[in-house]
Amino acid sequence: MELVKMFTQNLEEEAKLDAMQRHWQSRRGPLSSPSFFNEVNETEDLLAPFQATRSPNQRGSCVPPPQTSTCEGETEAEVWDFQEPTVPSKSTLVQAPEKGPVKLDASSLGDFPAQYTICAIEPHQMPVVGVYVDKRVIPGFKYRIRPLPEVGKSPTANKCLFDEKALKLQSIGRGYARRFTFEADKNKLNSNEHYFWSDNRPEGYAFELELISEGDKFTFFDTNKEAQGTLEVINLEGPQIEIKTSQTKDGIEKRASVKFTGKVEYYETGVAKLMPLSGIAVSVKAKGKHSAEIVKVINVNINKHRFYLLPGMQKIHRRVTVRGQEINDVPTKYTMTGLEPYEIPVVGTYVDPRVIPGFYYKVRPNDRKEHLFDGRALRLLSIGMGYAKRLTFQPDSLVSPNNYLWSDNHPDGLGLEPRAVHKGMKFIIKAGDQVLGEAQVFRADHPQFEEKMEKFKTPTGYAVQKYIHIDVICHIRLARTGGASTENDDFLMRVSGLAVVRKEPRASEARVIRVENIGLDSQLLILFTQTQTELTFVPKDY
Repeated sequence: MELVKMFTQNLEEEAKLDAMQRHWQSRRGPLSSPSFFNEVNETEDLLAPFQATRSPNQRGSCVPPPQTSTCEGETEAEVWDFQEPTVPSKSTLVQAPEKGPVKLDASSLGDFPAQYTICAIEPHQMPVVGVYVDKRVIPGFKYRIRPLPEVGKSPTANKCLFDEKALKLQSIGRGYARRFTFEADKNKLNSNEHYFWSDNRPEGYAFELELISEGDKFTFFDTNKEAQGTLEVINLEGPQIEIKTSQTKDGIEKRASVKFTGKVEYYETGVAKLMPLSGIAVSVKAKGKHSAEIVKVINVNINKHRFYLLPGMQKIHRRVTVRGQEINDVPTKYTMTGLEPYEIPVVGTYVDPRVIPGFYYKVRPNDRKEHLFDGRALRLLSIGMGYAKRLTFQPDSLVSPNNYLWSDNHPDGLGLEPRAVHKGMKFIIKAGDQVLGEAQVFRADHPQFEEKMEKFKTPTGYAVQKYIHIDVICHIRLARTGGASTENDDFLMRVSGLAVVRKEPRASEARVIRVENIGLDSQLLILFTQTQTELTFVPKDY
């Protein structure tokens, strides 16, 4: 019985083995073989952990799945997912390698086979030491020069040379010790101290590129290449990291990532706001030129819109949109291009409410640079009514008055500049109640722009008061104690301030009441500032 039982167990085991073999052969197809089947039991334990981590679609195969669809029910999307590597939907922060000493080999630049070891440097820094000069250091561009410290210390531990100013590199000398010469300060061309030799410090130097600087002005354009406003760089926020240097048909081009705080003013609103901005600055050193010039700044986001900047405040693109409905007039709408910031618009049926008879204005057609009436500032006498409003100015002759025009004479509109102070006007200079001297306007060439206008009620009606910024040149004579003044007391000074101009209800002409917030192009202003004394110019005939 035991022998029969053992024989029966053997038959059952053989039947199971045969069934397993047929099962594997049916799954493997033509690739299966008896030798493969014999090796399965030996490798089964080794493959078990690997098979446990595979997907259910792959566990039945011992070879990599094919890249083309061979099985029924396999979708095209599954094949595509398998062929392409998985890319994370969000950017991940890649940790920078640990900083350590930097080894420089001048022979890699085609120079002497000299080797140097300097401290770790920042991404925006370009090393210069001994005969090793980084290829990105090119004359014509502006750099800040920072002496590097000893190995192991921070590369920004030392302050930059030349009062931490970025200066234009003029030349790089030859020889073992290279002389780097930078632009001189104003009026110091013959005594230029902005230079050094590359081997002055064994620790080396770091050059930091600067393509845009504080005070640079730009006009920003949208993707349709239409100017939208102006921008001024107020502060630089962080270093400017160079992206690449290339040789183009125009010259040597550098691109750098920049971050700054800019004063943005839209043409549409005329309101300036400070905004943190960033972009890529492009600067080119043209062939035959000694200095690189900023060409544009691209990829600048302002209020979630993409713009690019072109250097300079291009006034021809400045746009002003006016609507007659806002002044309770005919519901017309005009857009004027090229108006100066200090000019008041007049176009078609629209006359700006700030244009008031009794005040003085200079008139310029918007399509030209020259002013009307020989460039003189004339007093406005009246503004007519109707569709085309007649503006009548003070005539040269009462017999044949010809100083007038209509608001729709020029399709591009008119720009009226308010004027408060004129050549020849005389003032008394006061500090509180004390008289310090007299001033007479010698030149009044600079534009004068209106800050604000007020209307207030008086017993006889409504008076109008304007506050106009002025910038003039005056002959100033200071008064001596006892009243004796000499020619040595006469000065020619530039004077700026805020003129207060008032037109009384029944008066035909506005008059200057005073000029306050005085600024003098003289050391006398320091004296008055220290004593907290406010100067005031009062008209002599007021």
